[in-house]
Amino acid sequence: MKPNFEAMSTAELKVYVLSHRDDDEAIRNLFSRRNPPDSEATWYGPMSTPDGLPIEENIRIAEEAIRKRSEIDRGNTEYTHQTMTQVTSEEIAQYRAELADYPEVLEALNVIEKCEGNLEDATLVLARRARIEVVRAPKLLDEYAKQLRDVLCRKEFREDLLNNSFNVVVAYLFINPPTIPLAMITPVLIYVTKRGLNKWCEDS
Repeated sequence: MKPNFEAMSTAELKVYVLSHRDDDEAIRNLFSRRNPPDSEATWYGPMSTPDGLPIEENIRIAEEAIRKRSEIDRGNTEYTHQTMTQVTSEEIAQYRAELADYPEVLEALNVIEKCEGNLEDATLVLARRARIEVVRAPKLLDEYAKQLRDVLCRKEFREDLLNNSFNVVVAYLFINPPTIPLAMITPVLIYVTKRGLNKWCEDS
């Protein structure tokens, strides 16, 4: 059964399309949300033949258009330069290996990877899945980070976090569940370490 594309946020729909390249309905829904009127729109061919075989060239063109649209959307956001947090593929691989025993962490990392490492886009998708009302991802990350401040700024956790290692603090948080959803722990930890843990602890 297909998801309800109309109910998806644009960020969530982009993630779905990038993972289901031959889903014409999802791609049409995404491009129907374009800002230019139809007269200025670029139209794309079908992603598959009537027999269900993928048309690789059309898929490639549409995929590239989706990526460019994502870049434009980010560039048009007034918070872009201050808030966009990029997670590298190497960092994702490191977290996966270190935290393989935590399904919620792996799910969050999968979403971050599908969002091409953009932490804010991934946060919106994760929030949507957890039925969390959110307007801006940075604000949500800030709020949740503050709720974890007493834990993250403890001396026994700081050294690991400064070395970009989450295993000890994640183990603690899963044994002592915080008030924030478990699915949001991963993006919050990455957000805080990317901002600079020591400075964040001093300023918070």
